[in-house]
Amino acid sequence: MDYEKKVMEISYKILMEEDFEWSSDFKYDMRFQLLKLLIEYFEDIEDYEKCAKLHSMLDQLENRYENINKTITTGSGEL
Repeated sequence: MDYEKKVMEISYKILMEEDFEWSSDFKYDMRFQLLKLLIEYFEDIEDYEKCAKLHSMLDQLENRYENINKTITTGSGEL
């Protein structure tokens, strides 16, 4: 049995669930690393549809993190 494939597929499936939300214990760097790892894996096996969805999640994560940093830096608004 290919455990790496199974772990990657299960991780992808969890992330794609409609009601998925990141745990607060799973910080930005961990989220970023997981998404990059999954993207790299699915690129290697040429599953580009999954890559596109993961890239979308990664973009959302980066945009949210960037917006939070701007808010903290300028002191405008609340988190």
